[in-house]
Amino acid sequence: MLQFTPGQAGLPEILKRAFRYWSRTLFYQVSYSLLYFSLFFLGYMYLFRHFGLWEALEPYRDLVMTDLPAFNTKAAEIAALPQAQGFVFGVFILLAIISPLNVGFYEMYRKVDAGEKPQLGDLFTGFRGIMFFRFLAFYLFWTIMLSYANIIPLLSLVWLMVTVLSVPLMLFHQAGTFQGIKVSFQLLKLQPLAVAGSVILGILISLSGVFLFG
Repeated sequence: MLQFTPGQAGLPEILKRAFRYWSRTLFYQVSYSLLYFSLFFLGYMYLFRHFGLWEALEPYRDLVMTDLPAFNTKAAEIAALPQAQGFVFGVFILLAIISPLNVGFYEMYRKVDAGEKPQLGDLFTGFRGIMFFRFLAFYLFWTIMLSYANIIPLLSLVWLMVTVLSVPLMLFHQAGTFQGIKVSFQLLKLQPLAVAGSVILGILISLSGVFLFG
């Protein structure tokens, strides 16, 4: 049974390691951002057209420049269409398909700790073999839960914190989703500030490629 053993690393040590990881993988952060958002944009536009939302919105496109409130009203009406629900779930699946790109960074960080050189191919660690289907299921569950948690901003932060260890535990210890949540919760109870700091740093690091690219 997977158990959590508390270590001595506090927030200062986490900051030090985070900067080390970030500086050693900066090129890959940019590459990740370009690839992730390109795939998301292409998939999003495909789904938008596939579910007929593009055609439904097209007649009102000019209202964006002439009467924005009227356009927003029409957009809200289109969002209430039955096919819009299919589109939303399609976006959840799209995010679940491309999110295993995040897994590759844990492999890179492992290599940094081991004194090895990360490679661009490490980004696709989460797509290898049966691992892809495990991470696909995890990210689908994670994304749907986050969408509900986003109703209350603080709740979404809590969800990020109680799943902070899920991916590395799944990758390196073959842990299940709920095992990862259990261990993350144990860590959160012991070191809440360190976990919160790690989550915020993780968000900033994952977006660093976007910031640098513009």
